[in-house]
Amino acid sequence: MIICGVLVVLIFAAHAPALRGTFVWDDTALVLRDPLIRSWRLIPEGFQHFLFVDATPSNFYRPVQRLTYTLEYWAFAFRPAPYHLTNILLHAATAIALFTFALAFFRLYRVDERKSLGVAAIASLAWALHPLHSGVVDYVSGRADSLAALFGFAALYFTVRALGQAAAWKFYAITGFALLASALSKETGLVFSALAITLILLTKNWKGLAVSGVAIAFVLTIYVTLRSQVPPVNVPQLSPPAPALVRPIIAARALAEYAGLLIAPVNLHMDRDVENHSWGFNPVSLTAGAWRELQTLAGLIVFGVLLWWARRAHKNEPAIFALLLCAGVSYLPVCGLFSLNANIAEHWIYVPLAFILLAVALQVALIVRPRAAFLSVIALATLWIAFLGLRTFYRAQDWQDPRTFFGRTIGAGGDSARMLINLGALELSDGHLEQADMLFQRALSKNPEQPFALLNLGAVALKRNDLSTARGFLERAQKNPVSLAQAEEMLAMVEQKEKGQVNLSRLRMASRTNPPSWPIMRRYLAALAVTGQTEKAVAELQAVLKTEWYRAESWQLLSDYLARLGQTDEANRALLQAQTFDVHLTGH
Repeated sequence: MIICGVLVVLIFAAHAPALRGTFVWDDTALVLRDPLIRSWRLIPEGFQHFLFVDATPSNFYRPVQRLTYTLEYWAFAFRPAPYHLTNILLHAATAIALFTFALAFFRLYRVDERKSLGVAAIASLAWALHPLHSGVVDYVSGRADSLAALFGFAALYFTVRALGQAAAWKFYAITGFALLASALSKETGLVFSALAITLILLTKNWKGLAVSGVAIAFVLTIYVTLRSQVPPVNVPQLSPPAPALVRPIIAARALAEYAGLLIAPVNLHMDRDVENHSWGFNPVSLTAGAWRELQTLAGLIVFGVLLWWARRAHKNEPAIFALLLCAGVSYLPVCGLFSLNANIAEHWIYVPLAFILLAVALQVALIVRPRAAFLSVIALATLWIAFLGLRTFYRAQDWQDPRTFFGRTIGAGGDSARMLINLGALELSDGHLEQADMLFQRALSKNPEQPFALLNLGAVALKRNDLSTARGFLERAQKNPVSLAQAEEMLAMVEQKEKGQVNLSRLRMASRTNPPSWPIMRRYLAALAVTGQTEKAVAELQAVLKTEWYRAESWQLLSDYLARLGQTDEANRALLQAQTFDVHLTGH
């Protein structure tokens, strides 16, 4: 209990700056704009949709993550501090779950009790305070990792408890429910099913393998059934995935990058990239390419060392071998061999890092025997963990607000096109057209047909009343399905400035692209109302509500339009529907 209390206190101390943070980046889509978190009545509907309902479509099926936002919205509306507090609590609970699992695991492998307690405590503390987890803890949208890991480590704990127990089916039943909750928190939660099977296979418990197989079959059946009910979406790809022959190179570089960040997490930022992006035969480009090749070599060396360590442990230290195997299994989906939405991300090693640290701590404990050497190792570990905590405290401040986050990310080397576009959008909203234009141009130089860079450059030109330039950028953006709807809407604005009238047909077409865009539809409805076509706006809105009946904002808007038409009873009924789907509209 004392160790768990120390874990909680130190985690809160390290991540305290996050409590002063606001909503950043994807938080606006997952919290501020998601209509499905506005009422407990919509919880079942939340299981019928991927994340990012009113943003760029995704195939992220994480209903448990959405459920946590629903509960927080009910209790706190849009005050950011409680959301950040929940993230810290979830990470603290996950650290305790890891510590508890580690003790049970060491007991299974008959590690000395005093030694196992120290190893589990040091490894759990280093893992809990590691700044690589900042994107999980300090970023409201990052909590999917801690949710999946919390349920996953709980499942592994009950799996270990089940081994050698007479009434093991009870533990396996709890394991099944925990594995399902992990998978419904984040797709990578499915890896814990593979980890449970791995632990059982290593102990050669064939009876347990059969029972756990039934539990995991239950998990997969429920998960696939729930996910298959979600309407399919066309997930856009802003850049083509790396060719298959290049993936092993990316995997080697990613391993080297992660190894460096594990030991010395100094230069931390989102949007990491280990691919080559040459920009000509000049010294800077050639130097960057040379460093990438050295990173590939470093990755191969790290991989060789890990293989040697695992082979040695397989013969002499089965507990360490089991931990290294679990680290490999949990790392495989994010190692760079498979096409994901990035080739590397700090938060992806949230789970693998736990097993690596446990293996390292146990290996050191087994090797270091003289008391003086042992005390020296403890002192070094204490200094390193203190450094990790201080670095986490500083890193947590990066999430203070959108401008701080984007600015520090770009300054630390995460100057990807999307980060530049996000910072440029802030400058544009503040009226700083020169700075915005410079950032969008930088983004376009990295990706010549980046659709959102083109849209924003069109917006800058519109603000400058440079209509021909705006039209040029927007017509280029029209060619990409991702930006087609916004390009059509903005071209309608160009035509309005040119001709003095709103092109409603173009706005209507923009609102009906696939997938339909509610923000554009809302602006189209406003244009109808402004031009005296409120009845048509009502008809359009009623058509939308036949499929998107869960949107409280739509019902509230319908109530407003009906009230303008003098249809008081219908307006009141629409307002009641709005209050049904948004708990914070009650009493208006």
